[in-house]
Amino acid sequence: MHRVAIAATLCIVLAPPAALSQAWPARTVRIVVPHPPGGPGDVPPRGFAQSLSQSLGQPFIVENREGADGLIGVEAVRKSAPDGYTFIATSAGTMIVNPSMRRNPPYDVFKFTPIVHTGTLQQLILAALKAPGHTLQELFAAAKAKPEAITVGTFGSINLASLFVDWSKANGMRFYPVPYKSASQGLLAIQAGQVDIVTFAAGPGSRLVQAGKLKALAISPRRNDRLLPGVPSLREAGASFDFTTWWGWFAPAGIERGIVARLNGEVAKLIADPGFNAKFLASQGLDTGVNAGESPEAFDSFIRRELSEFQDLMRLVGIKPQ
Repeated sequence: MHRVAIAATLCIVLAPPAALSQAWPARTVRIVVPHPPGGPGDVPPRGFAQSLSQSLGQPFIVENREGADGLIGVEAVRKSAPDGYTFIATSAGTMIVNPSMRRNPPYDVFKFTPIVHTGTLQQLILAALKAPGHTLQELFAAAKAKPEAITVGTFGSINLASLFVDWSKANGMRFYPVPYKSASQGLLAIQAGQVDIVTFAAGPGSRLVQAGKLKALAISPRRNDRLLPGVPSLREAGASFDFTTWWGWFAPAGIERGIVARLNGEVAKLIADPGFNAKFLASQGLDTGVNAGESPEAFDSFIRRELSEFQDLMRLVGIKPQ
């Protein structure tokens, strides 16, 4: 029995990477989500986990590890073994924005292996019905005429809402920021008449526009006439900046490349499935028409471009790492 155990161990150690990736997964796979339950940060990973459990024959479980702007979840994954049994499903905010905002970041995106891009979150600039103007240009004119009279619901450190306020200030327009703990709280506030402007995911936000409860002034990063015909992109509406919130999966650095390729392929198949996409991605305002489902190498190149562009945006609006 002792010889058999040694022989089995040697077979595993000496097995080529292709064999190891074919054997994966052999047990439960953990997907860390550093975001609260519900919404575009949580619903898609749960959909992927459910489908991957069926297709790969092992449980894929979602573990919400929110807090500290995603740091808690990120650190848990960074310190995990790169064995293909721990991944993180998160956003540009966690992997690009948060480290860029710190002079001495506790982590950076290059401490992880990119697996797959899972979608770009389209966001709306939403206005209360009582807010001045029906276009972004009319809103800008009102903000210049009466500085800080128009309120904007913000949340967290850096997001489309906070960048909108910073960019506007740098361009002679002064909005009054009202901080909330989350985008969802800001959305409730604008519906209650407590603020004039918020930003929110295009999927659920568009339903409020279609119901006549809010006005859509712009959509980011590009227009979506299927969702809201005629609503211009942020740049088309008159802003000289944009901010893309994308989502993707990562593993601890050093994971075997065969596992990366296999998981990438499985997730890409789900993204391309119309039924899955409609239920778990499009319903949350995620656009998968560009970049989503591409190879790990393409995702890596995309991340490097995004990092450079966000650092340029920080300089544009005058944000300095703290």
